[in-house]
Amino acid sequence: MSTDRRASYKPFDRSLIRRFLGAKEVVSVELLLAGKGNTNYKLVLSDGGAYVLRLYRAENYGREAHAMDLVKDPVPVPVEVDRGDTWSLFTFLEGEHLEDVPEHTGAAAEALARISSVVFESPGLIEADGSISPFPWGGVKGFINESLATAEVEAWIGRNRVEAVLELVDRQSPRLAELDAGSRLVHGDFNTTNVLIRGGLVAGILDWEYCHSGTPYMDIGNLLRHTHPDYHSRIGSGLEAGGMSLPNDWMERAELVDLTSHLEFLTSSRSDDFKRRCVARIDSLLRRARNFTRYEPHF
Repeated sequence: MSTDRRASYKPFDRSLIRRFLGAKEVVSVELLLAGKGNTNYKLVLSDGGAYVLRLYRAENYGREAHAMDLVKDPVPVPVEVDRGDTWSLFTFLEGEHLEDVPEHTGAAAEALARISSVVFESPGLIEADGSISPFPWGGVKGFINESLATAEVEAWIGRNRVEAVLELVDRQSPRLAELDAGSRLVHGDFNTTNVLIRGGLVAGILDWEYCHSGTPYMDIGNLLRHTHPDYHSRIGSGLEAGGMSLPNDWMERAELVDLTSHLEFLTSSRSDDFKRRCVARIDSLLRRARNFTRYEPHF
């Protein structure tokens, strides 16, 4: 499992959970390597209980607990049992990461569709109190344009690719406008390390740091990117089994939205090797986009 991270691991501090522990003792502490930003420790207590202490690298982490409360009936999620200014304590869920059992990709896609059944009044960022604030960048198209204007992105992809992506965005404006209007619950990091499988079923959806109100095609694009093409057909069937109505161009929509991730990665602290792979994905998208189907509205 890659440990190419956005932030350094934070040390375990027992004093953070003193109130929760009471008379219980921490029997074991295990650093969980999955995840790129926050630090997670699996804790086993003297009463046999198992928990995950999540140490956050950014503010406004309360959105995680709010989103998980909204979706706890459609999909299994950890339960927050305590929190502090910069951390939360969640129940530990048993299971294998989807990346290790990709044959269950269809079940993950079905869970993704159920997550997207939660609808908000408008797209935007989910605040800790459950309110929605507008995206500062204005949506998918706005984020792409804003990213292309940064020196870091142009340094990685070059001026010719910047112009090519701008041309693609212009051609795809009708699709992007429809995607920008989406206001469904989006996990925001729906990759194969954040989906737990047990007994062939989804046992948990983890890491809701990037959750927001928007288009579910962000989650679909993330899942496609992290899944071998041999399993892509299972994604489509799983989404439909979960209640999602898919247009013919659903994979094209997902790829367009996933472009935002590639561009964002180029401005992050991820490794140069990882960023070179992002550039390769952008090239691949530009090639395939020449043969995208004609846009037809799907609401």
